[in-house]
Amino acid sequence: AYGEKNAKYGALQELYEAMECALSWDTIYDAKNDRVVSPVSRLWSIGSGGYVLFCWDNFFAGFMASLGNPQLAYSNLREILNEQTADGFVPNFAYATGQVSADRSQPPVGSTMLLETYRVLGETWIIEEMYDDLLRWNRWFAEHRMNPSGALCWGSEEIPVLYGNRWESEGVHATYGAALESGLDNSPMYDDIPFNRETNRLELEDVGLTGLYILDCRSLIELAKIIGREADIPELAMQMEKACGGLEMLWDEENGFYYNRRTDTGEFSRRISPTNFYALFSPLVSTERQRRMADEHYYNPEEFYGEWMLPSIARNDPAYPDQEYWRGRVWAPLNFLVYLALRETELADVRKDLAEKSKKLFLKEWTEHR
Repeated sequence: AYGEKNAKYGALQELYEAMECALSWDTIYDAKNDRVVSPVSRLWSIGSGGYVLFCWDNFFAGFMASLGNPQLAYSNLREILNEQTADGFVPNFAYATGQVSADRSQPPVGSTMLLETYRVLGETWIIEEMYDDLLRWNRWFAEHRMNPSGALCWGSEEIPVLYGNRWESEGVHATYGAALESGLDNSPMYDDIPFNRETNRLELEDVGLTGLYILDCRSLIELAKIIGREADIPELAMQMEKACGGLEMLWDEENGFYYNRRTDTGEFSRRISPTNFYALFSPLVSTERQRRMADEHYYNPEEFYGEWMLPSIARNDPAYPDQEYWRGRVWAPLNFLVYLALRETELADVRKDLAEKSKKLFLKEWTEHR
């Protein structure tokens, strides 16, 4: 039965087998809350009192599980959303000890992963169950992370120290906490970026977050149509339009790319990563601009192109040789989200290239070392 199930994926059988094995190994029973979930790794769980759920990791795990185990898919999607705080955001993490990141969220990919799961499984009840909380999270990002321009910045809220836990103070209401909210914990993009303690945000309008917020609005609009919540669509469309307008302010015509912009100086930041391609989630990016982004940046060997890609910071960045965590290494979430952005474009050649290179990289360790 196992062989027959895998065989239906044809040439992609090895990819499915590797993904299923990894996801199965990480899946645990949480006796405290009587649930089955898939933490990011067993090593993380051991050091966190039994489990740790990370925001975007578990949304991704839910979508991945939809290919082979609907129950596990729904559990991961629902349980990470169940960690939503009283303020309305899904926290960066939730430990078995009860500790959560009360100051920050993480990339808002929940509605998109729910929509992708629906496209696989076709059941509406899970949308009806999750929709209101996802809409609340979208509104939180608009209220707490959106600048008047419409572009968004990563941030970290000021919170009280109640128990003396590490994450009640380390990085809280500072640049490090805001960088953690991005999911790219030590990315060079946020090195030396000032933190505004009045707005609770980095002094950096972020292409990546603005693109992801646009994607979140688009996905919620689709989900609203599926379950008959059309009354919410004008609000979501208005917020999306505002974010798209803010993103357009980040276009640099001379260099053919969308760049993060310092809000304290008004200058572009030239430290770029795959998240700059999230601009492609905006329907306002013209075919001409799409092509320039591909030809001048994706296919540029000094920035991203090469045998192994996408590097988490451009190859010509001074921090690229670090090759430590998000300082140069290739990460699946970045490749995946860039691929989703490319689906919204005419760049079929780039989409195919990224898929093939990602497959080669993913299978290298699997075929050699299982």
